[in-house]
Amino acid sequence: MHFVTESELRTKFRNEAFTQFCLNNQLRITPGAKQFLLDKKIQIVTEAELEKKMDPDDQPFTSLTGYKEVLSSELLEAALLAMDQQLSMSQKIIDLEKELILVLGKETVDANFISEQAEEFQLEAVHIFSRQGLLLIKLKKIYGMIHLIQAEYPEYSSILINASQKINELKKQLVGEANEKTINESL
Repeated sequence: MHFVTESELRTKFRNEAFTQFCLNNQLRITPGAKQFLLDKKIQIVTEAELEKKMDPDDQPFTSLTGYKEVLSSELLEAALLAMDQQLSMSQKIIDLEKELILVLGKETVDANFISEQAEEFQLEAVHIFSRQGLLLIKLKKIYGMIHLIQAEYPEYSSILINASQKINELKKQLVGEANEKTINESL
């Protein structure tokens, strides 16, 4: 059994900074070494804890996790594109991103929810080649992603249909089918 001293830790930290210190069955730390780790806010973990963190089977990855990541990045990219159009529209997209990411994965199943359809998202060639074309295409991607999630996770239908409607309202504002007052009322 080896006792790790404060001096050993200082030398190791000076050579290469670390944020975790792993203790195994063969190591113990002196009181000075423990105080050094506490002062530097270095987490002390056991070998078993480290192995458990690295075990990929313990990670709760699902397709919903992947969908959330892609949807979040698409919404944030849309918000960035919207900055060229209107700051208020960019903020609405960021708010929608926060709302969706917060709710997806945490909402309980709504068994009594009656499925309704959101209005279809249609783009004409004139819209695609307009100044807002890139943003409109991004919104269409987001609309499609929302429907993919809804097909696989129907328990989130209510929030996803609401999000689809918000995306459609933003599209209408961009192509001139609605004014900002109408958009603000629906969002």
